[in-house]
Amino acid sequence: MTIDSKRLRILLKDCANGFYQEMFFLGKDVLHPEGNQLINYGFNKTPSKGLKGTSCYGRKSNNQQLELYGSCAAIYSDTSRLVFLRERCKFYHWLPDHQLIAGQWSLENIESSTPEDIFTSLTPLLEWWVSYENWIQDNFGSKYRERCYKEWAKIKSRPCWLSPSSATEWVKLFIEQKDMMSRPKKFMQS
Repeated sequence: MTIDSKRLRILLKDCANGFYQEMFFLGKDVLHPEGNQLINYGFNKTPSKGLKGTSCYGRKSNNQQLELYGSCAAIYSDTSRLVFLRERCKFYHWLPDHQLIAGQWSLENIESSTPEDIFTSLTPLLEWWVSYENWIQDNFGSKYRERCYKEWAKIKSRPCWLSPSSATEWVKLFIEQKDMMSRPKKFMQS
């Protein structure tokens, strides 16, 4: 593995930590006082085929299918199938022909692949993440997401990642400049 691949693998782990935090925010958006914001953004809600009492939020656009669960997320296209498994806090290529079902996967279903391949497959999810957070900002202002961040900070299971505005900017720059991107701690200092 080259130094650039090692660096990209570390940045992908940083990004996974950020997406873990983002999933908490998405859960808050589902319970928003003005209604379910994933539905308002254009997602369809269906019962999960896997974990009982949970839902799957799906959205198709540009030949891609994005699916969000509480425990995982997936993006499928003609050329790739990428999943985020929350309990592992990592992005993987999804190998089976069928789509991921929350709670029903095994190690044989996932592949780490090269950092470059993961980044390429991850880019549409990152673009959606930036677009969605911009939409949240436009509709509710920065104070709403800052409240979500403060609630996240009270949970002891994981440390906070970047603040909401810094997180969106970091993800945007990661898409555009992955080879020159700084780690989140350094990004906060710049």
